Amino acid sequence: MLKRSIAAGALVGLLGAACSSAPPYSGWTPEQLYAHAQRAFEDGNWGEARRAFERLVLQFPLFEQAVDARYYMARSFHEDRDYISAIAEFTRIVQVFPDHQLAADAWMGLCAAYAAMSPHPQRDQAPTAQARINCRNVANDLQGTPIGDSAAVLARRMEDKLAERAYGEGVHYYRNRLLESAELYFLSLLEFYPNTASAPRAMARLVQIYERWGWDEQRDEMVTRLLQTFPDSPEARALDVPPARDTLSPIRSRAPPGH
Repeated sequence: MLKRSIAAGALVGLLGAACSSAPPYSGWTPEQLYAHAQRAFEDGNWGEARRAFERLVLQFPLFEQAVDARYYMARSFHEDRDYISAIAEFTRIVQVFPDHQLAADAWMGLCAAYAAMSPHPQRDQAPTAQARINCRNVANDLQGTPIGDSAAVLARRMEDKLAERAYGEGVHYYRNRLLESAELYFLSLLEFYPNTASAPRAMARLVQIYERWGWDEQRDEMVTRLLQTFPDSPEARALDVPPARDTLSPIRSRAPPGH
């Protein structure tokens, strides 16, 4: 009797092991997979949603909602902070299915994923530059739409971060009395990011540099530019002396006296 119980228990164990080793979602229809994945997505169970959507697009690539499944799989990657995988899936959608109704959303997904990879301004800003380009392209292509507007906001945020990084580099050289290098960084900032929050700060630093060099003409040009472009900025309000003239001339980088 005892031997039979042991044998029965062993058989149950083997059956359980066989069941547990079966592929997940085995025997499910594409409709069942899609519904299950959608529920997981709505519940914020990103891992389960991703696995179910992935199984669906691999096993049933011709399913009528396969592109939708791929889109939500990409979003699941994004929500789980796997931005590289999200970018790969969004890219597949916009390249293979450019006319699909979710293609515009996939472009926005690319913009958002690149922006999410943007690091702190003190770190390498290559991902930020990539995000700025991508989001700006989406904003231009979908101008006047909610997606285009959202992409424009992210593009501006990336631009602000790049300008902040350039300003920080300029301040570093300024504090180390390497004024020629500081001037180049600040002028470059004004050329590439003229409408950012860092622009008036760069102008104020250039005013200080030109005052130290005794360059009255360049100093007055920069003061005028600051007052005309950012009249309500703290940097403009902090100016003690108004510019010597009202004309606004192009700013050119020149070697300081004695160089």
